[in-house]
Amino acid sequence: MSFGFYECVKAVRAGRKAVINIKLVQEGGKMIFSVRNPVVEKVQIADGIVLDSDGGMHGVGLMNVRAVVDKYGGDFAISCDQEKFQAVVMI
Repeated sequence: MSFGFYECVKAVRAGRKAVINIKLVQEGGKMIFSVRNPVVEKVQIADGIVLDSDGGMHGVGLMNVRAVVDKYGGDFAISCDQEKFQAVVMI
């Protein structure tokens, strides 16, 4: 089960709206792909890696995305605040 789905379930249980937003656009010869989902609490990110509550790695799927982006010379960024987690790929 994906991280985004887990966080949506937590958001619903907390009485919040739970939507996963996916955006794909082509701009200036580049493809930009963005995924955003709600979080109940801010996720820790260190060196572009999502950490679980014990400080261990989480988000193995995102590491696979990063490997593909690196292979093709693209850019990859993840961020999180108190309300949302977002991953953006530009290739």
